[in-house]
Amino acid sequence: MKRIAMITLGVWLLLMGGPVQAQDATLAQALQHYYRGDYEGAVDVLKSITAQDPENAAAYYYLGYTYQEMGNYVAARMAFKKTYEINPDFLPSVPNRGR
Repeated sequence: MKRIAMITLGVWLLLMGGPVQAQDATLAQALQHYYRGDYEGAVDVLKSITAQDPENAAAYYYLGYTYQEMGNYVAARMAFKKTYEINPDFLPSVPNRGR
């Protein structure tokens, strides 16, 4: 289910335009690294995003999932915690499951 949510977000980011398009493209680049199994590459891009925009809850959220895949559960927990400190109501995009 998390991969479906990440795929949905990645597609959404690629289709969106507007003033945050460059940042969204960078997040899409991080997700491409993630899908290829290049977790180190994803971490590098996500850390770059959070350095430039420390209030980017989505970047911290996907950083948490990436750390989780790497088995770094302490770092994952810290990233997830930061996500919800920034935005307590943060919810990743989840596709309609056709209920």
